[in-house]
Amino acid sequence: MSDTPAAAPAPQQQPAGLRHAVLGAGGVGLSLAGDLARAGQRVVLVMRPSSLADYRGTVRVRSAGQGDFQVPVPAVARLDEPVDVLWIAVKQPRLADALRSVSAAAAPALVVPLLNGIDHLPLLERDFGDRVVAGAIRIEAHRTAVGEVVRDSLFTQLELARRNGSRDGLDPLVAALRTAGIRAVPGRDARTVLWHKAVLLAPLALATLAVSGPLEQVRAEAEAGTLMLACTRELCAVATALGVPDLDPDHLIRTLESLPGRTAPSLSRDPAELDAIGGSVLRAAERAGVPAPATRALLRPRTPNHPNTPKTRTHGQTTKAGSGNA
Repeated sequence: MSDTPAAAPAPQQQPAGLRHAVLGAGGVGLSLAGDLARAGQRVVLVMRPSSLADYRGTVRVRSAGQGDFQVPVPAVARLDEPVDVLWIAVKQPRLADALRSVSAAAAPALVVPLLNGIDHLPLLERDFGDRVVAGAIRIEAHRTAVGEVVRDSLFTQLELARRNGSRDGLDPLVAALRTAGIRAVPGRDARTVLWHKAVLLAPLALATLAVSGPLEQVRAEAEAGTLMLACTRELCAVATALGVPDLDPDHLIRTLESLPGRTAPSLSRDPAELDAIGGSVLRAAERAGVPAPATRALLRPRTPNHPNTPKTRTHGQTTKAGSGNA
């Protein structure tokens, strides 16, 4: 991988496109903003003041599979200009504080949260109503410095859906994303989009947190591996009981078994989203009346000598396979 990324090519002549604001400048936010800006879309990053002070005005993306590039992207500490799409790429514990940096003048036509978990839509709908669109992004990216991101996944896929399943206003957004090289897929409805991600992410994230290591370590520790697969089946049962269609636990387990051993969701190093990822699905299990002992076991506080006890480890600001935002 080259140490000096090429400047982004000049965008081809095309319509002005949508106006995007990306709230959160971690791995996901930077990767998304960089792709959109490189495609000629109008993008502004909304960053913490502490990060904004060190930001040099360009997003630099390193990608083994897609090549390296850097592209100018303006940034602000507070969004006061109108936008068509507000992307929310912060972790759920930061959501309320982050939204204070978006003024009413922004008036986004669409609000697309890329958060993990299944409980955040009602919180956003209180402020934005039916402008909220569920988003589930599949990417492996981590921020290495302010404005710099390493993308390890070979592609970025983003599924979008309104709560009622309508495609009102989504087609221009899907087109803009595809122009930027993002595999944008309209989903059936918001609940289906969020649950189809949760039934794969939650078992993986909770198990890697339990061993404080990547998937290969989960596989090496029999109890953690057994709980991860049992959790997958439990969450499929919960989602099915709540009316979510097209879930096949055997297929999901085969997917988990095929993932690279280095796979490590950000929760395995930073437990800030433990409630958003694990607590939300456990609450759903209680609502559905579906037993979830394996999920409870992965969430249960552990004694220092328990084989699945998270171990103390030092980590920086690296984030992978999730919101991963700063």
